[in-house]
Amino acid sequence: MRTAKAILTGLVLVLGQGFAQNESEPAATESGDSGGGNPGSSSLVGVLETREGAKWEGVIAIGDNAITITPGGATPVATPLGEIVSLEVERRMNEGQEPPETLLSGALPAPWRNRDLGRTLVPGKARWLDGRFIVSASPRAADERFAAFHLVYAPVKGDCEIQARVVSLANEGEDSYAGIVICDGTTPEHRKAVLGVHPYGEKGVNFRRWGYQGGSSTGRELPTLKLPYWVKLVREGYDVTAYHSPDGRRWRMLKVSAGRMRDEKVYVGLAVQVEKCNRLSEVVIDRVSINGEDTEEAEPMLPHVVLRAGSRLATDVLKANRTAFHLGGRWEGRTVTAPQVARLEFFQPLPAEVVALVQGDRAGLLLRSGDFLEGAFDSLGDGRLRLGSVLLGVREHSILDEADCLVLRKVAPEPASYRVETQAGSILLAQRVILHGEKLVLQVAGLGEAQIGVEDLRSLGPLK
Repeated sequence: MRTAKAILTGLVLVLGQGFAQNESEPAATESGDSGGGNPGSSSLVGVLETREGAKWEGVIAIGDNAITITPGGATPVATPLGEIVSLEVERRMNEGQEPPETLLSGALPAPWRNRDLGRTLVPGKARWLDGRFIVSASPRAADERFAAFHLVYAPVKGDCEIQARVVSLANEGEDSYAGIVICDGTTPEHRKAVLGVHPYGEKGVNFRRWGYQGGSSTGRELPTLKLPYWVKLVREGYDVTAYHSPDGRRWRMLKVSAGRMRDEKVYVGLAVQVEKCNRLSEVVIDRVSINGEDTEEAEPMLPHVVLRAGSRLATDVLKANRTAFHLGGRWEGRTVTAPQVARLEFFQPLPAEVVALVQGDRAGLLLRSGDFLEGAFDSLGDGRLRLGSVLLGVREHSILDEADCLVLRKVAPEPASYRVETQAGSILLAQRVILHGEKLVLQVAGLGEAQIGVEDLRSLGPLK
């Protein structure tokens, strides 16, 4: 079976003062030994290439107006900044060092996204907390012709496998289910294969397939079914096979759906449908993995403030208004004036299919549903965003549940000499870079001066 790999990178929101985990502590308080000599510390290992064609790999440091790299057991090599073609830095954990803990407060880890597939009575929601997906869904709207459900999804390519454990479903309708899905698109019309667990009634587990020319279903009654219960879908070529298990070890095949999933890129994830009550019902699903990669191992990822000049700051925003954006974390104490901000991408990375929606002349808010609300930005804080329009006045939106990207203006890149990427994901296009002490000092359009220590550095290179 060919293996497709999903990038499960976590996104962390801290609702309250700001809406994201800090990029990093200031360099002066960073833990870790750049020399890598102490147990329980981290080593900064770099690969450096020079204009003369030399290539070095070893422990990296900044000092004496040069970047120094020390190959294992060899003499340190000092290279002036102007002689460097590229520098890549990797932070490696030494034996005995624990990775940093991840704060979780509800945001879906990237690249997971969610939406209602079909119209429902109340818009659905999804949370991720302590390794569990908490999905809230409502029944489909009366005039919706498709079997609407709430979808939580991530993209993969090629053959793939998803498995999950349904922990609870707070809706006792016989047609209410929670499970997993593979589909070739994220609209009701696309082909999809859904394996659902029905905790109530006699349906047990049910495997539904929809295509462009209708659908079918295969079920199995399980009189002894009790939650939690496991489900798995495996895609091989065009075929999708459904499995179920009471314990995640003893799997029973339910059905092979042959020849339906023909696109190389598909979306895999969770599906929740509820039948009763005109309100949201909550479902808990955990142990979710794609191709054996567990979402619980995701690392934190920050939103991006995209500057008008083209740089991207991976950082939290403590608050913002029509005048200025007040940053936190690594950039705490820094303020970027609103005219210098092109957009604020709340949930990184934006899917390729929606990038075009935020690069035009329209200002407003891109919602997670895919809709775009044109309007003037008013303010942001405490997990809420206010947007004004001539027709609707000022309206408030939940960042966690609704917002995808705040768009203020187009990006208009300015000439730059260096591209610098930090460990947290900031991309700084610098007009000038100098070495001062143990830091890189950058001049960045729209931000001003920024200092980056070697412990924050991921890559450095001149722009042609």
